[in-house]
Amino acid sequence: MVNWSNIRNERNFDDNKDLVNTINEQKIEQKKLIDQFNSKMNLFATERSIESCLDALNITIQLSNVRGKLIKCYEYYSKELESKIVQLNRIVEKYQRTDL
Repeated sequence: MVNWSNIRNERNFDDNKDLVNTINEQKIEQKKLIDQFNSKMNLFATERSIESCLDALNITIQLSNVRGKLIKCYEYYSKELESKIVQLNRIVEKYQRTDL
């Protein structure tokens, strides 16, 4: 499992495999929660009880937490990609200047 303080503090993962694994884990968790949410909402639609309402609400809160973690992962990933693109652009510019 990922150490979320790494993302919050924008430190590097050990490698990109950790990040990819974390994203995949969170996507699987999100899919499970969506299935549970649909089931709980169907139950709430038929029962209209406080318990079924709270069950659906609980799943919604869990789902929002997972999606928040996914957003942080994707933000981190996009910053890493942007950094790599900047590095590559500098290399290309340097190479083009030496060719002139």
